[in-house]
Amino acid sequence: MAATKRTIVRAIKIAARASALVAPGLAARWLERLFLKPSRHPLRPHERDRLATAGRTDLAFDSSRRLPVYLWGTGPTVLLVHGWSGHGAQMGPIGDALVQAGYRVVAYDAPGHGAADGRLTGLPELALAVERVSWSIGPVHAIVAHSLGAAAVTIAVARGLSVDRLVYLSAPENPDPYLRKVAQYLGFGSSVARRAQARIERRFDFPFAAARGTTLAPGIDVPLLVFHDRADPVVPHDAGARLVAAWPGARLKTTDGLGHHRILRDRRVVEAAVAFIGAADAEGTVDGAEGRIATAG
Repeated sequence: MAATKRTIVRAIKIAARASALVAPGLAARWLERLFLKPSRHPLRPHERDRLATAGRTDLAFDSSRRLPVYLWGTGPTVLLVHGWSGHGAQMGPIGDALVQAGYRVVAYDAPGHGAADGRLTGLPELALAVERVSWSIGPVHAIVAHSLGAAAVTIAVARGLSVDRLVYLSAPENPDPYLRKVAQYLGFGSSVARRAQARIERRFDFPFAAARGTTLAPGIDVPLLVFHDRADPVVPHDAGARLVAAWPGARLKTTDGLGHHRILRDRRVVEAAVAFIGAADAEGTVDGAEGRIATAG
């Protein structure tokens, strides 16, 4: 399987370089589709088991797409928002702990993700999904969001979505560079990347610059706790630090050794997140084999 994937990537790189030279318009269209198509990963057994215990409803996202919404427990509502190529069951450890703490937990699959309809989507639609799910289940006491899901929540809250507390894990501050990184990795080049960005901005009527966390954060008055691993290979640690520095009253907890995904299931991260959502004291330092959580910022 890994060898097959490497062969496919090599073939894409060869075709990308060629198309960028002879047909840059078509190359930009191809890059746009590659960038806007999340991967759908099979559910692991424990994730299937978790969804089997959920109440489920389907929410109309638009005229042709519906989103599955999953519900557990009773009490104040906490919404879980997954990241790019994620799904609603991915944040199960935090969800389980919140149910045990007396919360109603709601998760969903965003457009083009998990069991949701659609193939192509982007950050503006992820933000719209946050808003529509929140309105359908509200009021929402807290939102816990991972990776690009956190950027979507920031956009939604900046536009007026009401929530009492926010917890972000591995949050990007500026999603703008990722298209250029994909273009560079595949060999499309910077000119094709600019063309693809223009196409994406027209598609959603949403400029990339409007997603900058440092621009949106100063106008948001919602308590925020950010967890970010020092060696996150997907979203650099300084992205979380910049977001916290711009967000009034926000706090950053830095972890070591948890990367981009293990941070979702680390026991100490889960405990600190639940404590913060409950307005309990979330300060302090935790050491152990699974990674260190140290207050910073």
